[in-house]
Amino acid sequence: MSSDGFEWKSNPEHHQAQERMAHLDAYYAWALDMFGPRLDGPAVDAGAGIGHFSEILSHAVSPLLLLEGGQENLAVLGRRFAARDDVEVREVDLKDCRAEIAAFGAKSIFTLDVLEHLPDDVAVLSQFREALPPGGKVYIKVPALSWLYGPVDEASGHFRRYSTRSLRSSVEAAGLRVLSCRYMNLAGVPPYFLKSRILKRSENFSRTFSIKQIQRIRKAIPFLRMLDRVTGPPLGLSVICIAQRD
Repeated sequence: MSSDGFEWKSNPEHHQAQERMAHLDAYYAWALDMFGPRLDGPAVDAGAGIGHFSEILSHAVSPLLLLEGGQENLAVLGRRFAARDDVEVREVDLKDCRAEIAAFGAKSIFTLDVLEHLPDDVAVLSQFREALPPGGKVYIKVPALSWLYGPVDEASGHFRRYSTRSLRSSVEAAGLRVLSCRYMNLAGVPPYFLKSRILKRSENFSRTFSIKQIQRIRKAIPFLRMLDRVTGPPLGLSVICIAQRD
C-alpha cells in the first residue's frame, strides 16, 4: 500500500501512487457498504495500516480508535488524523489488545486485510471478543480462496487465504457468533489467479497493475458491485464477515 502521508514529488511514481490510493478508497468503500448501514460507535480499526479504510470509516462512525504496530504506519496515521479530535491513534500489538479496546468502550471492531498476516488468528479474534460488551460486533475482510495462494501472498506476508467456511470456523472458535459470511469481488478472481499462480508475480497485487489498468479497475468497481449483487456471488477475491459477541 502506498504511503500517502509522506510528501511526494510530482513524478510518475507519485501519479501511480495516487491512482492506487483512489482504487483502494473505492474498494474499501465497497467493503464498508457490505457491512451495512447501521454501525455503532465507539469503534476500533484494528490493524489500521496507513489509514485508507480508517479515513472512510471515520466518516461513518465516531469516535474511532486506530490500532497499529508499525512505526512508519503510526507516523503516517498521526499526520493523517492530526486535525481529527474524534480519531485516536495508538501503538498496540493485536496479540495483546483486549485492555486497550475495552478501555475505549468499543462497540464495534473493524479489521480489514489483517487476519491473514497473523500466525494465530483465533487468538486475536478471542481478544476482540473479550474486549467487546454483549451485542458488540466484529467486522472482518480477508483474502479468499486457498487455491489462489501463491507468490503474491508470500510477498504480501500472508499466512493463509480463507473460504467462508474456514473464516466462519476461526470466528466461531474465538467464541463469536457469525451473523453473515459471504464472498466479495467475483471478477477479481481470474486476474489474481493469472498473476499469482500462472505468472508467479512476487509483489503486492496492486503493484502488478499499470496506471491505466488501475484506472480501468476503479471505473469498473460500480459494475463489479452490481455483478456481485446479481451472482450471489459463489466465490470471490475476499470474504466479508460480521460476527457478534452474545
